[in-house]
Amino acid sequence: MPFVYDQPPVRVVFGVGALDSVEREIGLLGARRALVLSTPGHKVQAESVAKRLGARCAGIFPRAEMHVPIEIVNRVRSLLSSRTR
Repeated sequence: MPFVYDQPPVRVVFGVGALDSVEREIGLLGARRALVLSTPGHKVQAESVAKRLGARCAGIFPRAEMHVPIEIVNRVRSLLSSRTR
């Protein structure tokens, strides 16, 4: 059953076809581009989302982990910094 859960600062859009709204969701955040995060096991799905976003994709980080360690956050921050210069 599809649903939208919106509890600032968290918003979850779930359901068949939810991925069709990913560009709109980026816009609702006031962003122009998005970094696609995934765990290593979901890299293929992340690449699919990145392809869908085209130029709106800031990159892919396929090494996310549950309860993200600060070292991973710092790597992502470095990745984004190098792409925005």
